[in-house]
Parts: sequence; structure tokens; C-alpha cells
Amino acid sequence: MAANDTDTNPATGPAPKKSNNSLLPIIVVILLVPALCYGVMEFVVIRQLKSASGGGDHSKTENHDKPKSDLPKKYVEPHGEYIAKFGAVVVNIAGTGNSRILRVDISLQSSDKDIQKIIDDRMGPLKYAAIRILSSYQLDQVNNNEQGMAIASDAILRRFNQILGAEVIDRIFFTEYIVQ
Repeated sequence: MAANDTDTNPATGPAPKKSNNSLLPIIVVILLVPALCYGVMEFVVIRQLKSASGGGDHSKTENHDKPKSDLPKKYVEPHGEYIAKFGAVVVNIAGTGNSRILRVDISLQSSDKDIQKIIDDRMGPLKYAAIRILSSYQLDQVNNNEQGMAIASDAILRRFNQILGAEVIDRIFFTEYIVQ
């Protein structure tokens, strides 16, 4: 009879078996979370950053016959190789009662070798657009040079490419930026 007493305890019943299924959700989370993070960073965030900064793959438009620069790769611009001078734009700063001005000298970078001719042919509408954009900024927006320059150059780049009907301009440079 002693053997029957140790087989099962009628009050608690047989001991429950532990299941390996309780570890499955933990393993799935440990494996899937890093994969999802990588996918989001690679396919969403990095692409948005590249498009916002004007970056991208310009290898289709590059001239591969030209000799390579002696500069290290980190100093080579990823944008087009042609620079066009746009000229100076002087505007009254919004909200200052015409007492303060912003003067910028603009150069444009493109992969199109005829960029200077394209700009010269459309100078009127392009200059008008630059004046409208720059004169819309308040003093506190243009006085912070680094951030103000980035915002203004991005707005001008988008508007110029709209006027030209294509992504002709890769980058806008302010070679002079004066707030008085």
C-alpha cells in the first residue's frame, strides 16, 4: 500500500508538465525586433534622409570618361560637376518694416553641362521665385545662419526645379549670405 500513496496525491493531482511553448513568443520577439528595426532604418529612414538632403544615386548622369580627382573620396561631391552662377538677390526681411535686408549670392550645382544656359534662359522666373521665397522669411529665421541657410536653400532648390520642369539642379550654394 505504501507504493500507492507515493504515485499520486489525490488532493493536488498529477504534477503539471512544463511546456516549451511559453518560450516561443520571447524567441520570436528577440529575433524579429532587430530585423524590423533594420528594415525600417534601411528602407524608410535612410531613404527619406537621402531625399531630404538632395542625395541619391547620380551615377546614371555622371561622365565616366573624365579623369578622377586626386582628392580623397570623402571630399568628392556626390552631386553634379557643373556650377552655374545665378547672381545676387537682395530682399527686405519680412516683419522688419523694410529696415532690414538679406543679401545672398547664389550658385547652382547640376549634372547638366548646359546648366548656365538653362539658368540664363529662365532667369526672370527664377529670380522672381528666389525673391518671393527669401522675402517671406522673418528676421529670426534668417538670422540663424546655418539653419536659415539650409531652409532657404531647400525651398529655392525645390521651386527652381519646379520652374524648370525637371530635377535639373542638384544643389544650391549661398556663396554670400548677409543680414543687415
